Amino acid sequence: MTNSEYSLVVAIVKQGYSEKVIHIAEELGASGGTIFFGRGSSTRTKVNILGIPLEPQKELIYIVSKREFASDIIREINKECNLDEPDGGLAFSMSLDEVSGLSQQ
Repeated sequence: MTNSEYSLVVAIVKQGYSEKVIHIAEELGASGGTIFFGRGSSTRTKVNILGIPLEPQKELIYIVSKREFASDIIREINKECNLDEPDGGLAFSMSLDEVSGLSQQ
């Protein structure tokens, strides 16, 4: 189905924050999200232990939501997950041209 009323909200947060992000999204009208695990490669925060570089562990959360909720979701994620701190994370949204598989309730 061609549908431009949805956005994809992507949040990249510190390990352990994904449940908070999902809770925020659900409270603001989304129906949940998908969580991926990854490593960060930020040059701002290089940590070494015994000369071995450690890469920050990250959680990536993909949330499909109605476009009207995307800005509020990002604003709340920023506030609750401290994204403005060094190595705090990142959140953004993208318009979706086509969406299928969502229940039309």
